[in-house]
Amino acid sequence: MVGCYFLGCTRVLRGLLSADVLKIFIYTKTYLFMMYSPPLNRLMAAVVLCVLCLQGCRSTFQVASKGEQVTNEDLVLAVPSSDVSNSRLSTATSATLVSVAMSSVQIASPTRHVAVRPDAVSILERASSMDSGEIDAHPSARSTTRVSGPLSVDCFSAPLGTLSLHPPTVFGSQEWRRYFGALGEGPPLPPDIDEILDGPCPFWPGKAVKDTHLLVLIPSTLDGEAFTLDLLEGLVQNPRGDGHSTQYFLYDDEVQRSSGDMYSSSSYWVLLTRDVLPGSSNRPYEAQRALVASQSSHVDDPPYSIPNVLEAATAILSHYVRSGDRLYAATDELPSTSTRCTGLLEDSSEHPSPFAVGHFCDRGLVFLSGFDDDAEFGVSCLCRFGNRHYRPSALLYSFGAEEWRQYLGEVEEAPPLPVNIVDTLNSACPFWPGRQVKDTHLLVLIPANVNGKPYHLNLLGELIRHPKGGGHATEYRYYASGFQQQFGAQSPTGSYWVLMTREVLEGSRGQTYKNQKALVAGHAKRTQLPYELPGALEAATAMLSHHVRSGERLYTDTPWTYTRCQELVAWHGSYCPVDVGGFYSGGLHIDYCDNVDDSHCYGVACLQKF
Repeated sequence: MVGCYFLGCTRVLRGLLSADVLKIFIYTKTYLFMMYSPPLNRLMAAVVLCVLCLQGCRSTFQVASKGEQVTNEDLVLAVPSSDVSNSRLSTATSATLVSVAMSSVQIASPTRHVAVRPDAVSILERASSMDSGEIDAHPSARSTTRVSGPLSVDCFSAPLGTLSLHPPTVFGSQEWRRYFGALGEGPPLPPDIDEILDGPCPFWPGKAVKDTHLLVLIPSTLDGEAFTLDLLEGLVQNPRGDGHSTQYFLYDDEVQRSSGDMYSSSSYWVLLTRDVLPGSSNRPYEAQRALVASQSSHVDDPPYSIPNVLEAATAILSHYVRSGDRLYAATDELPSTSTRCTGLLEDSSEHPSPFAVGHFCDRGLVFLSGFDDDAEFGVSCLCRFGNRHYRPSALLYSFGAEEWRQYLGEVEEAPPLPVNIVDTLNSACPFWPGRQVKDTHLLVLIPANVNGKPYHLNLLGELIRHPKGGGHATEYRYYASGFQQQFGAQSPTGSYWVLMTREVLEGSRGQTYKNQKALVAGHAKRTQLPYELPGALEAATAMLSHHVRSGERLYTDTPWTYTRCQELVAWHGSYCPVDVGGFYSGGLHIDYCDNVDDSHCYGVACLQKF
């Protein structure tokens, strides 16, 4: 009888683990109720079944990979002592329960996992160990399968083989919105990304790429701000929803100075290894670079490369915020791990000083620079999907050659900006106190040619009707024929940059054209900066390029606002200044008016040329 009772309880447990309700009741009827015909014994059996069901759904256990067995030390259906005492079960029955719960269970198939809520799983222990001079041949975060904290499992929600134990590999637009903020849709992944993830890992034999890598979206902006290391520091301290918070434990001054304020002008994906490469620790940086290059020779396009500091930090921290699992960690049992990285702007020196990211402990993530060979520093590597172009966050709203190619057409390489342009953009605005230049001006490239054609207002009118790359379309609502005949086809002799105010200057509305020119000249003299009136092409290009990318209209109809420009149109024996603006849902106005017109609609913007 005891043997049958033991066999029955064991099969009930197996029914729980397979989430097969029908099997539970069949085994219960066959092996339990038939053995206990007296009412008291039936009651005891029913209590046993209830305890097994309740405890099985919130058990703490270890899932073994194929060929490994979960022993009685790893799989325990814990029955609280209070539950046992209150149930009035006999000592023999309690002992039988414990023996059933502690019996060995084999899960043979490596594809059968258990779904676990990320917030219910504690940090995964690192199962691999490292000697002083080498790294184990398995990435630490994926080779461990022990779950050290309680699990919340819905035993009856789905078959065991359809659920996954590990947190998802991908951190894309949906995850960014859930934990950090809005960024829009991410760029498309390669059509064969599933094949890539399911393919064999080139670094850890016997593993798939999805088991050894993280696929992470590196956004360009987040909630309208440039996504930088400096911004990421604040985000991980206060993630949204159920995200796990952390911080930068050590943020090296050199790392922050050279890379903290840099962002990519376009979003892209990275596929980063979860651990440093085997054999990469305690080696010179040049040897680590050679190791990554040699591995890339066996991989199809795109090749592997060393991550930059923002890519590594974003992958490590986004994974932690969602799962609570620290990669590149520092623990009491194992040496800490860091990956060497490149800066966000390539170092052209012969002996670049690499950064290091890692040593992720309960106090946060560590960023270091200037360290030579060290056993702690290995190197990870990644593949990139999509284009990237890093630049200072002050250039977030600039419209240069990259933006022209994305939205309007092919242009030649832009002339270099002044070396102090970032300082200029971050400086105090000379017109609106308490604000910075980058918040009150537009930095825009005026190209000499677009798509191989001379650039002028007539061509701009065609381009804005059908922008590329998800740009916002518009048109000229009014394009005065007299101005068009005289100036519509005039093109600059060379490309140049303009830095133009986003709105007309205070005090410039309702003034004569003569007084408006004098106002701009007075500001130029006061600031010792070469401010001047905009040309019509410059004004229209600045307004329309900003709209094409952002959908925002400047110099609008609320209230009606125009800037007067440098060009004068001959009209009825006099010369009238051109005005550009009145930008409403129907489009942009380009017109001209009497030079003594003092309407409040007409103010004046100003700009610098580079």
